[in-house]
Amino acid sequence: MIPAAESAFAQRSSSPAALGRNLAALGQREPIVFDELMNAPLVLRHRDVSAALRDTATFSTRFYGMGPMSAAMIALDGPPHHGLRRVHNRFFSAAASAKYAQAVAPIAQRTFAPLAAKAEVELVEESIARYPMEVFLALLGVPDELGDQGLAWVRAIITWLGSPMDESVAEAGRHAYAQLSDYTSTLVQQERRDRGDNMLGEIIRAFEAEDAYSVESVTTAVVSLLLGGFETTIQMMSATVSSLLLNPDALARVRADGSLAEPAIDEAFRWANPTAGLYRLVMRDVEVAGTALAAGSMVYLCIAGAHFDPEVYPDPEAFRLDRRGTHLGFGLGPHYCVGAPLARIEVTAALTALLDACPGLRLDPGAQPSFHYGARGFVQHGTEALPVLT
Repeated sequence: MIPAAESAFAQRSSSPAALGRNLAALGQREPIVFDELMNAPLVLRHRDVSAALRDTATFSTRFYGMGPMSAAMIALDGPPHHGLRRVHNRFFSAAASAKYAQAVAPIAQRTFAPLAAKAEVELVEESIARYPMEVFLALLGVPDELGDQGLAWVRAIITWLGSPMDESVAEAGRHAYAQLSDYTSTLVQQERRDRGDNMLGEIIRAFEAEDAYSVESVTTAVVSLLLGGFETTIQMMSATVSSLLLNPDALARVRADGSLAEPAIDEAFRWANPTAGLYRLVMRDVEVAGTALAAGSMVYLCIAGAHFDPEVYPDPEAFRLDRRGTHLGFGLGPHYCVGAPLARIEVTAALTALLDACPGLRLDPGAQPSFHYGARGFVQHGTEALPVLT
């Protein structure tokens, strides 16, 4: 057993790669080990993590059904999950995603272009943290004045979801969820009546096409996208920028060739590990890597450790732009992140706009970032601040 104080998840580092490196080293000695801080066995090796992510009958997400996400796709398995996945695939089709990309590019420009006038800036709070909400407001056709209130609702809900047993955050989270759901429900009804050409319209049409429309189902889908795509996108963007700044040769290549932006994002998702891992509920007694796991227990599938497994990633500590799409950051199998296309669109547009605006972008040598699990109070790996010179 790993004592809480010695857990890799309790450590800070100046490099976002440290978490994966340390967990992979542990995995070389023990494929599964109980971590007191995470209150679950850590599954550390790539082959075991990837197999468990695919095996939803044994390693389930149904525990989400005990909270506000009970009707969301992440809490479902089998036919109900497959049905909702078909709906989501419609409004994340290639054609729909191309339309979203056109809408997101100018938002990225508005967000990051002003940085050109500043000699130094803290990127997270100055720009990155507000960017995903700006995108959602524009794509869903939501009035701009919701921005600050929407951020407050989403932060309260995600804090609650990350600590569901903590009553000090539960009441605020439940209240914020009810308010966000009521607001979204009103938007859904207005959109179905007025029929605009935006993402909310695409979502409504997708549910109608699958004969699955109700105000409640669309509201749940929209709220799920907001919750699933807010803090994850912030840390995905922070991970990409920090990875490139810490690997200047890769940064120079991306600057010279914009087509390398997406490979850089994928490698940052592996190397910097914004998705450190995922909890799963064990549905039946099972043995993994020689360790017995009991039905009804929780297990933590350690994506960060898997990302530095040398059997899958030769020279795992190297940041390489030729690994192309081999990470587990969006999950794997039936619960692969349905919002991944939008996340890629957002981060690609943001990275392009940021590098265009700041040709001399570099880390501030007087204020190095600190990376750790639980950054910004959420169950993500990342940083609260990214101080840079432009």
